[in-house]
Amino acid sequence: MKALLLSAMILLAGDAIVQAQDLGMNLLPPIAFSMQTSLNGGAGQQIDSIVTPPKRQLLPSKISFLEKWLWDENGMVREIGIAGPLTPESRKTELGARRTMLTMHQIGGFVTLGLMGSAVYCGQRLLDGNRGYRGLHQGFVVATIASYSVTGLLAVLSPPPLIRRGEFSTTTLHKTLAWVHFVGMVVTPILGATLHGTRTLNFDQTARFHQVSAYITTAALATSLIVITF
Repeated sequence: MKALLLSAMILLAGDAIVQAQDLGMNLLPPIAFSMQTSLNGGAGQQIDSIVTPPKRQLLPSKISFLEKWLWDENGMVREIGIAGPLTPESRKTELGARRTMLTMHQIGGFVTLGLMGSAVYCGQRLLDGNRGYRGLHQGFVVATIASYSVTGLLAVLSPPPLIRRGEFSTTTLHKTLAWVHFVGMVVTPILGATLHGTRTLNFDQTARFHQVSAYITTAALATSLIVITF
């Protein structure tokens, strides 16, 4: 009797093991397939991220109309062949040219300030009644206008940087003062031209405006050089 019960228990245990194995075999393929799919999907994402990296920004997000017209992907300097296509290699060359042009711009600023100061000094002596300074004054004025024009073009035509930050800085103050002395460089010679020749009824008033405009322009230029240099 005991032997019969033991045999029955062994048979039941064997059936249970076989059923468990069958269930395990049925469950393993989906699990393995799911794991394989997950791994393959992750690898695919890694491959995609390697094959298609994000596009590198070669120009600043904040760019002026003139800079865009000159240095954009289809800008004028690229169309006529002065600069190469917009690539990281060409931008490296352009940044080197930018540093050189801005260094020359800074040197030209001090040269212009010296010429402008000399023109103001001779002009003041001329207004004080020393007519012998007329030729010197006119010569320094012409030299100042030429030097100012070349110096300004070096900055305006230079390639843009890679990044242009929007916060206030000494460069912002330098550019703001540039608008002041630019207006002065337009107004002051016009006022001076009206003083050339015979005296008019408003000669003294015009001479005073010309004098004040010259001093303001010189002060604005000197300040713009100081804030960007020191």
